[in-house]
Amino acid sequence: MSQLNQLRQQIDQLGQQARTQAQGLSAFKPKFSQAVGQVSSTIGGSAQRVDQEMIATLQAAEKEVDQAVQALQAAAAAAARYAASL
Repeated sequence: MSQLNQLRQQIDQLGQQARTQAQGLSAFKPKFSQAVGQVSSTIGGSAQRVDQEMIATLQAAEKEVDQAVQALQAAAAAAARYAASL
């Protein structure tokens, strides 16, 4: 197999893996919203404001997961375009 074909396969596999990881993270993302709701309903308004810190942390993590999904989807698309061009 030529080096070009090997590269094409590696890039294609990378794109497929990125797509799979993005799907997995997308499925995981709602757990953060659920946790925010649970924290709010269970200990919301505590005097120590631990609940607010936890909610802020969960929301920040949810946002970061969303950005990771977008980055993985972009990488998958770029890999597919690149592999097709080889």
